Amino acid sequence: MSPLDQRNRMKHVLGIDAGGSKTRALLADSSGRVVASATGGGANLRTHGELEVEKVLHALVEEAEAAANVRADALAVGIAGADRPDDHAILRTILRRIGFKERVVVTNDARIVFVAGSPLRIGVALVCGTGSIAWGQNGRGEIARAGGWGWHLGDEGSGFWIGERALRAVMRGGDGRGPRTTLEAAALAHFRLTRLEEIVRSVYDREYPRQDVARFAVAVADAAAAGDIVASEILREAARELALAASSVVEALKLRSAPYDVILSGGTFRALPRLREEVSRAVSFPGARVVPLEEEPAMGAVRLAIEALPS
Repeated sequence: MSPLDQRNRMKHVLGIDAGGSKTRALLADSSGRVVASATGGGANLRTHGELEVEKVLHALVEEAEAAANVRADALAVGIAGADRPDDHAILRTILRRIGFKERVVVTNDARIVFVAGSPLRIGVALVCGTGSIAWGQNGRGEIARAGGWGWHLGDEGSGFWIGERALRAVMRGGDGRGPRTTLEAAALAHFRLTRLEEIVRSVYDREYPRQDVARFAVAVADAAAAGDIVASEILREAARELALAASSVVEALKLRSAPYDVILSGGTFRALPRLREEVSRAVSFPGARVVPLEEEPAMGAVRLAIEALPS
């Protein structure tokens, strides 16, 4: 291709949303029109490791580019932990190994949700999936975050947090240290057990089943809808924690006096409408436009990659 042809050809970008259980890649032209896509497994440095993350990202890049028969000129990836310097450096090294040495954006997974959902680019993205995080930006470009510290240290209100609190309540009830709950039968069914004591084997005799625990949040919501007091309190506490995370970012960025967006995203919000509705009410601060994310988070990465193209 001649230098003139190279300058005149349509540019393309890749936007990638790398999650703990699923990774989504969108290949788009410079107008934002998606021309190919690919979906793969989870890509998280903490839970999957560097080699697995590279394998997933490389496969998705190859699949999307082959489907459109083009080479991306820029790439943006949103992935948990990207704002930690060590992880950021590892991710950039991975992308260099798969052929992206420049025009690369590596950012937090909540930021691509924010870009996908906020036309203003002012406000907060509140993500509630297996984990949880609040991330925001104000009109001066200042950034703040709350939560997102992982399942050992935080992720309050997330699917995992709800599921684990429910299992703790089940065990307390079984011991007589707390009220009995219909979650006991739900837990046995969810983990395919016949006796409560067997749950110890499910949790301790293999890698901690974080995804299974997070998916148990759906049973918690069902129990709450049926009137289970224990389940209802767990969901109320989850909503309080998520609203607190969003509120702390709003306060840090001094957003309360200006119009701004609060974007709700994540698999747990989608699976638990009652939780999403309760959080929506709790974060309806003056000036806030509270909306669920309508587009794929990967579209936020597409837009960041387009902005990385040479003007």
